[in-house]
Amino acid sequence: MLVGAALAKGARRLEKSVGMVENAEDDAIHQVRVSCRRLRSDLKLFRKLLAGDWATELRSDLAALAQACGEARDLEVIAALVRETATSEDNPEHVDTILTTLTLGLERAAARSAEVVLGESTKDLLTTIDAVAAAPDLNAKAEKPSSEVLPQLLSSATEKFTQAADKLKPWTSDDDWHEVRLLAKRVRYAADTSAAVLGDEARTTAAHAATYQELLGQHQDHCAAADALTAMAVDAAAQDDPELSFTLGRLTERHRAARKPLREQFLSLYHRP
Repeated sequence: MLVGAALAKGARRLEKSVGMVENAEDDAIHQVRVSCRRLRSDLKLFRKLLAGDWATELRSDLAALAQACGEARDLEVIAALVRETATSEDNPEHVDTILTTLTLGLERAAARSAEVVLGESTKDLLTTIDAVAAAPDLNAKAEKPSSEVLPQLLSSATEKFTQAADKLKPWTSDDDWHEVRLLAKRVRYAADTSAAVLGDEARTTAAHAATYQELLGQHQDHCAAADALTAMAVDAAAQDDPELSFTLGRLTERHRAARKPLREQFLSLYHRP
């Protein structure tokens, strides 16, 4: 059964990422977050085949675990972007101060994330996923051949992405762009899961979605960096440090400006005949 196999694969992926956290490996927290998202995507993909409310509760638990890993990952990305975009025109002492603040925040957030990931609630969650994967509670629709059901499920995810992407304009709000990114990710994961049955067509869909996701992911990273630096500028102003606030303002505008070419690139690619 495809549902059970997909959940079992997701469980192994999550177990592996939890082990990475336990061994303090690089990128471990991020991999836990990705594993949670992929499992949630599979549950979303198969939702019309599932009986009862067990999947809703499981998706909620996975979302909570992913959220516990979110702050650390965001700060890691923001610090990397600041290093990448800082120039010789920026006050180096200010840049060091900003990076030190972000790094300290990252270390604290990573410690909090690891505590959750290695806690009893995550062990219980893994046990639940293993049990569900072994015998998922399915409805009558699940008795139909996968080759008949999967195209409909994948089409539903694709249509939601298309409907949202069609509305994007260069001036559309950051939140709307972020929502399309999440929908592109959902299509990618759904197509990846379906590829074992649907073959090259699903793989092509996954590849296109991955390209969209990458562009929109870069866009979201710059949005997150701009928001974080803006908050730091407010703190600097409150501490009567206008020079640091000025540097933070320059960096913020740099990240806001970076959104435009990414939006143009996405729209050009998305609307290409």
